[in-house]
Amino acid sequence: MQRPRRKPFVLLFAIELAIAVAVVTSPVACGRDAPTDPLPGVRLGMTPRDVRERFEEGARGSWQTHLGGGSPGTSDDTVLTWSALSTGLATSGNDHGPNRAVFEFHLGMLVAMRAHLRERPAGVGTDEYVEVTSKTVTSRRPGASETGGTDVTVLALDCPTHRQEAQRMASKAVK
Repeated sequence: MQRPRRKPFVLLFAIELAIAVAVVTSPVACGRDAPTDPLPGVRLGMTPRDVRERFEEGARGSWQTHLGGGSPGTSDDTVLTWSALSTGLATSGNDHGPNRAVFEFHLGMLVAMRAHLRERPAGVGTDEYVEVTSKTVTSRRPGASETGGTDVTVLALDCPTHRQEAQRMASKAVK
C-alpha cells in the first residue's frame, strides 16, 4: 500500500497561512499608512543605557545627562540630550535625521522624546499631525521658519509627569 503524499499539501498550507497572517496584521491592510519611527531604534519604556546604545544617530553626536530635570520637585527624572556633531545635512545619508533630540525618563523609563529633524520626511504636511495609540501620542509639526525641518514629540499617555501635555496633544488628533 502506498502512503499518500502530504508534504506538498503541508508546505502549501504553511505558505498560505504565513501570507494570511502578514496581510491581516499589516497596517496597510487596515487602510492606514505604515507608521514610521520618529527616532529609529528608540522606543518608550527603554532605560537611559538602552537609548544610548540603540539610538541609530547616537555615534554621530554628543550626549549630555541631566539628573532631576523633570517637573519641580521630581528628583527621580533623568534627561538625556543628544546633539549632532554638525547641524548641517546628515553624513549618514539620512537627510531627514535629527540634529538634536531630548529623551526624558521617569523612574528610569523613557516617557518622552523630543527631536528636531533636519528636513520634513515624505508624508509630513505643512500642518501639525497628531497620532494617538493606546499608550502614546506623537506630534509632528513643521519647524520654525528659521530652522525648517520637523519637530517631533512622542509622549507616554500614562506618565504622571507628562499627563497634561499628552492630553493637550491628543485632543488635536484628527478623529
